[in-house]
Amino acid sequence: MRAMKTPSLLSIAICIASLAVFLGTAATARSDGARSAIEAQSRALSAALAHHDAAAVGGLFTEDARLSVPGATQVVAGREAITNFWRVALDGGLTGLTLEADEVEGEGALRFESGNYLALGKDGAEMGRGQYLIVWKKDDGTWRVHRDFAHPNGMPPRSAEAGANASAAAGADRVGFPRDYSALFRRLGATLDRPGGLTTVFANEIASAASASEGAQFPNGSVILMEFANPQRDGEEQLLRDAHGQPLKGEIAHIDVMRRGAGFGAMYGASRAGEWEFASYRPDGSTLIPPDKAEHCAACHLNAGAGKDFVFRTRSWNAAESPTG
Repeated sequence: MRAMKTPSLLSIAICIASLAVFLGTAATARSDGARSAIEAQSRALSAALAHHDAAAVGGLFTEDARLSVPGATQVVAGREAITNFWRVALDGGLTGLTLEADEVEGEGALRFESGNYLALGKDGAEMGRGQYLIVWKKDDGTWRVHRDFAHPNGMPPRSAEAGANASAAAGADRVGFPRDYSALFRRLGATLDRPGGLTTVFANEIASAASASEGAQFPNGSVILMEFANPQRDGEEQLLRDAHGQPLKGEIAHIDVMRRGAGFGAMYGASRAGEWEFASYRPDGSTLIPPDKAEHCAACHLNAGAGKDFVFRTRSWNAAESPTG
């Protein structure tokens, strides 16, 4: 029987060195500080969404990033388009997003993160959950999202219109009361004295941009509201006005809101005014007229015509004012 050779010190050293290289490569994501930096960026992403700051969210993506997640009908390419996607999602009711990473792997300027997500809506209600894969890229010294892919749990995604119709059938309020609209939305034109009271029109950013063009169609996610307020009057029942000649508002009576979305408006039948749904709210946000009872609003907007996307516009809208204007 041949005696076994005892490994030389040199061969042992080579094995140890090889093992060290292997383990070092596998642990690169943990040892170079990338994971902690990426975790900080994930927290920044969640915080920006919680603060309804689409611009801040977009800044966490690379200039040539790509996104394919629930709610996107196709791959969204580029920081500007991704920023607009999140703006529409926030205007559509998204209030938060949590990411629970299972692993972060990779080396150099790229890291691959996978885990589970939870999307939140009004009052913390769950909007959806599933799995995600994010490719992080070190961009000018900062880790940013380069690719973002997510897939929901449960049944395969339905078409946007099918999902919208199902929500309408369930009696869901997909219009929603935009709290702090006077600070966050743009005012379209002047406050007008009408028989129903002082009326002021506000719109979110994407609706405001479309409103300036008489024939433009409004993008999905557009929100337009009309605030009705009681006027302030003097002892002789004359309107009180500010230094700019604008009537002074008293108590707000109600706020009528219209929101555009894929498949919206089907429940109004023959009175359907494009893809808009309508609702009316009290100043505290409680519902005065729910969307499924607002067929008369849709019927009224039919008179504006498809050429104007069923939205009554005035010339004064061409000078949209800032939220604090």
